[in-house]
Amino acid sequence: MSKKKHRGEDTWALIRESLDDFRPAQLAARLREYLAPRLASSLRPPDERSRRALLEGVDALLSEHAGAWYTHGFHGDLPPQGAPSEPGVEGHIERILSTLGVAHEWLCTLDTYFRSVALPPDEEDRAAVLSDAVRRVLELTSEAHGEEETWHPHAQLGLGWLLESQGIRRTERLEQALHEALADFTRAAPSPEEARRAADTIALAAVKEESAGRYRDEGVS
Repeated sequence: MSKKKHRGEDTWALIRESLDDFRPAQLAARLREYLAPRLASSLRPPDERSRRALLEGVDALLSEHAGAWYTHGFHGDLPPQGAPSEPGVEGHIERILSTLGVAHEWLCTLDTYFRSVALPPDEEDRAAVLSDAVRRVLELTSEAHGEEETWHPHAQLGLGWLLESQGIRRTERLEQALHEALADFTRAAPSPEEARRAADTIALAAVKEESAGRYRDEGVS
């Protein structure tokens, strides 16, 4: 399902500020109002066009009422109408809210962890602490999304948010380093040793980019 993108939506500040906007009971009521007449209006399974329109409607509803964070939470789908395992309106709602709940819990866990990270000023110590933080974010993401095909984009988002939460500018070179460090893990989470190597690479790149940024800023001044 396509996601509506708004300027600044991927920033951790906006995601964090919207975490309290998740109200499952209210969402269930709104989803029920939207889905009930549409799922009951036809005795035949919807064609692909109708199905896509239904999903886009759910997307718009969540965009309006679930909070900005939801964009990275709802990666599920509605089962085909009339399938043997057809759950009905309430089953659809339960699946949607379950998927959203997992994503929301992951984001809240990241928020709690980010607040506990304190990077020291010394570059060597800073790289070591940041490497540990990167590995922890990979672990938390694997625990929440390790069985999903979307594990890799979740990991990239989580690590980008970690850097942002620590005041580290996500430059093009740093984003490239992050992408390359995770390139071999698009289908499954890395092993502990692989995660350590990737974390060391990302942390070193971040510290070097911070240092280079300071020199550039001093040169300009």
